[in-house]
Order: sequence, then C-alpha cells, then structure tokens
Amino acid sequence: MASLSALTLIYDIRGFTAASRRVATHDLGTYATAAHRIVLDCFAERPPTFVKNLGDGHLLIWEVEGELDPELARAVVAAAGRARTAFAAWATRQREAGAPLPTRVGIGVAFGEVHRSDDYYGRAINVASRLQHLARPEGLALDAGVHGAIRRQKTDLEAAFTRMKAKLKGLGSTWVYVQRPFSWSRLLGRVGRVAAIVALPLGWLALADAGVALPGGAAIRDAIDERGWSILRPAPSLDEIEAAVPALRTRLCEALVGLTTEGGLLRNAFDAPDADTSDVWSSCQALTALFRAPELTPTLAARLRPALDEPFTEQHFIEVDGKAFGWLAHAGMAYTEIEPALWTVSSLALALARPGYLEGEARDRALAHLDMAQRAADLYRPADTGGWNIFPQQADPLRHSPYSTTMAVLALLELRAADLGWHGDAGERDRLLERSVRFLGQHFEADRQPPGWRRTNDPNDKISAGLSMQILALLLRAERDAGLALPAAVEGAIPGLLLRLEDASLEDAYDMGEFAVGFTNHEGREDSRTEGINFLWHPWAVETAWRWLQRASEKGGSLGDQIRVRRALGRWVLDRGDEAVRAASAGYCFVASETLYGLSAVR
Repeated sequence: MASLSALTLIYDIRGFTAASRRVATHDLGTYATAAHRIVLDCFAERPPTFVKNLGDGHLLIWEVEGELDPELARAVVAAAGRARTAFAAWATRQREAGAPLPTRVGIGVAFGEVHRSDDYYGRAINVASRLQHLARPEGLALDAGVHGAIRRQKTDLEAAFTRMKAKLKGLGSTWVYVQRPFSWSRLLGRVGRVAAIVALPLGWLALADAGVALPGGAAIRDAIDERGWSILRPAPSLDEIEAAVPALRTRLCEALVGLTTEGGLLRNAFDAPDADTSDVWSSCQALTALFRAPELTPTLAARLRPALDEPFTEQHFIEVDGKAFGWLAHAGMAYTEIEPALWTVSSLALALARPGYLEGEARDRALAHLDMAQRAADLYRPADTGGWNIFPQQADPLRHSPYSTTMAVLALLELRAADLGWHGDAGERDRLLERSVRFLGQHFEADRQPPGWRRTNDPNDKISAGLSMQILALLLRAERDAGLALPAAVEGAIPGLLLRLEDASLEDAYDMGEFAVGFTNHEGREDSRTEGINFLWHPWAVETAWRWLQRASEKGGSLGDQIRVRRALGRWVLDRGDEAVRAASAGYCFVASETLYGLSAVR
C-alpha cells in the first residue's frame, strides 16, 4: 500500500436518498447521470487522478508530490464554486419543469496523506467527507491546508470563506473554512429567534463580531475593534500573555541544557546519539537563547561553561597566517561561514552580562574569546557598507547576505545590552550597529505583496515571512535600545505583516533561503557553495508583536491594530504555545533555540 499526498474532494447531492422514494428509478437514474456530469465537467481543466462514484456524489483525488501546489488548490476550489452554481441552476430548471428533485450540493476539500492500493484510504478522505457534511444545507468547506494554499495565491478567492472552529467526528476539533449562502435560519439559531426579531441591528453587530460571514461583516469587525468594543472576539491582555510564557521557556531551557556533551559543545539535534553531531554554530545559537532566558537557573547555567570555551580550542577555531576565519559551517564541512562567529559573539555577550556568572580568570578568558570571535566576524565585512557576507573572501565582496546582516545586528544589540564594545570600543560597536540597521532598512521591499525582505540577495527571490519577522523584531529593538528610528515604510507595514500570520501553520514552520556565492576558503582554494538557511516565523512574530505593542502603547497608534495584534499574539502564545514548544523540542535544536530566544522578549 503506497502512501502519498493528495488533494481530496467529496461532493454530495443533498436529498438524493429522499428523492429516490418519490421518483421512479428510471427518472432518478437519468437525473443522477446528468447531475453528476454537470458537476464533474467543472473540473475538466484540472482533471483528477482518480474519480469514484459514491451514489449521492463522487470522490475526486489529485495526487500531489510534496507540498500542495497553490495553483492546483486555487483551480480546484474555483471549480468547486462553479460546480455549486452550475448544479443549482440546472437543478432549479428541472424543478421548474415539474421534477421534484434535489437542488443543493455540499462539497468538502482537504489535503493530506492517503494510501493507495485497490482503492484510496486515509485521513484526508475522512476529513473531506466530514467537511462536506459540515457544508449544510449546501456550500463548500475547506481544511486549513487548502485554505492556506489558496491564500498564498493572493486572489480574492480565499476572502469568500469564513473561519470557524469545528469538531469533526472521529477527528477532533480543528479550524475549517466554510462558504455558504446567507441563511436566516442559521442567523436566528445563533442569537435566538425572539432576540433577532426584536433587536436585529444589535444581533447583526453581535454576529459580525463573532466572525459570522455577513454582508459588511469585515467592516463591522474593524469598526468594533477600532473602538475596543468586541465581546465575542476577546483579545487577551499583555499581562495574561506574559504570565503564560515562563512555563514555556522553562521547558525549552531544560530541553536545550539536556543537549550538553562531555566534549563541551551542545548537540545540534534532540535525536542525535552523541557529540559527533555537534557544531559551533548550533551550540552557540543554543547558548545565546539560554543565556537570554530568565528561567535559566544557576545550576543549569553552570553546566554550560565548557560550551563557552570549547569553540576556541585548536580543534575548532581556524586561523591561517594571523587571519581568523572562525569556524566551519558545520561539522565535516570544508569551509567557514560568518554565522558561527556571530552566534559566538552573542552567546559570550549574554554570558558576560549575567551577574556573577563569569568572574576573575573565567571572565578574562571570555573577553579574550570575544575578541577572537569579533576578529573572525571582521573577515566577513570587507566593505564598510553596513552589509555582512555569509562566506569569507567572496569573489564579489558586495554580495551581502540579508540574513548575515540580521545576525550582525542581533550580536551588536547583545553587545550593547552587555555594555561591551567591538574590540573593546563602544563607539565602533554603535557605528556598526547604525550602519547595519540602515542597510536593512534600505533593503525593505515596500512595493512587494506582501512587503518585506527577500530571503537572499537575489533580486528575483521571494519575500520571506520568517526573515522579515526576524528583522522587524531586531529593528524594533534597535529603535528602543539604541534610538535608531524605524523607516516610515517599515513602521506602517508591521501590523499587516503580523496579522497575515495569525492563522499560519506551525507544520509549515519555515521557508528556506539558499545562498550561492563564490569565495576563497581558509585553505586558499577557490570554492562555490550553496548554503540553505531555514527561516522560522513563529518565534520572531512573537517578539515583533510584543515589541510593537509596547511601542504602540507608548507612542500611540490605531487602537484597532493594537487589539488585532494582541489577539494574534494571544493565539501564538496562549492557544499554540504548547504546540510550538513540543514541535521545537524534537529534531534539530535551532527551532528550540529561536523559539526560546523569541519568547524571552516577552517580559
């Protein structure tokens, strides 16, 4: 039995069984053949891999390799919408001609794993079946994966659906997206028949506030939020959100400290068997997150001291003829990158800032190590442009990496918070910070939809939600800590970018930027490598939202935006925080490190 991914659609002609009791078999068969052809013809442009007659309807399956293609999702959902309209028009004409036959159809669409043998089986089919039941008396219902795919197409199609929490039989509670005609029976069922008749305007406002799809509902919800009047869509307070975070951070601290090894460095994955899977990049990234967390106890912190010294042994630190290259990108690689150096700078800055942690000889050693890490980082900043490079001695020294520059801003902010300089010079640290922040501001693509930062320096690359959130979090921090003003275009885009991610899937946690650059490595060989960086959205959206809300409370701004962003932050922390921590505590530890780092801003 082969397992594969598939887009699955099930439709059901409502009342077909009841009609069979009052219509002659021959007439019903003729009706069914014509009715099914009306529906199935709507999918001719993107024909399914498999079609199965279910009597009252059909099962349609489109096999998919890997992730769901947004264009396929859009085409199938659009065809399903046309099928509803075409069937209703045809069936209504049959009724007008005197045939007492059904005129409604319900459709469910889901994406997920199925199993193929003599037939198709699996959860995605079960979900599609439950969704078509949900789309009553007639309509179209999608699971979150399908709706997310059509949303990425940037069309008006996804706006026609209303999000609702549904309990699907045998599958538990989940968010689904439903498109149904306006129904007075549903409206009256929600608020009570008497109340709706007596106080229809008030009931209309209440239903709009609850998220029910009504004419003008979106505008009503925006107006309610602007006045802070929402009752049915409460936004948690910042105090409620802050109170939930320490327990999440504690779990991540304990998980990451559990990666320590006798060799000093932390393992780079939770399922890694031994220290052979350690590297300086991953280890120092984890240290940075741990030393930032208020829940790191002195006992746990004591276990991390060897990990601060180990990167500077001859086994790891690479220096050739007085030129510091820093560290290999990963264990077993034949080239270096800037990221291990910048995470090392950040981890040392945070460790040195921790009261009573490094004293006497240990502190002197850490300061010397900090200077070594900064010397290594200097090699990747060949021009004083504000941009930083991912590889050493690049053939094109001006092909700066937006991610490396972002990591430099993070390291410089941690140095500033620790009152440490760049090679001991606070003025040089602040100058580098100002230029790096300016570089990022200049590369914000305000005219793209959505606006943000590209994953790499390739002008044709996509905007990255994860990298954009990371940069926004650091720019907000640079404004607050160092007085470096946000560019106006960036400032205005923040609420909208955050709200785009309110219902984003944690399962599709990151997008990847691939940097392909020619350079000369530490052995003097010309090389060309492609390095893939995974960008997470969740931890950086948490920090961006928290910092933006603090800024808005001090500087003023749209009350509606503040409420909507607070509602989104509540979903990410209160509703999905446990899910995020569980997902982060498995596989590669960079997810746990960044999740802990982002959550540590909430205080």
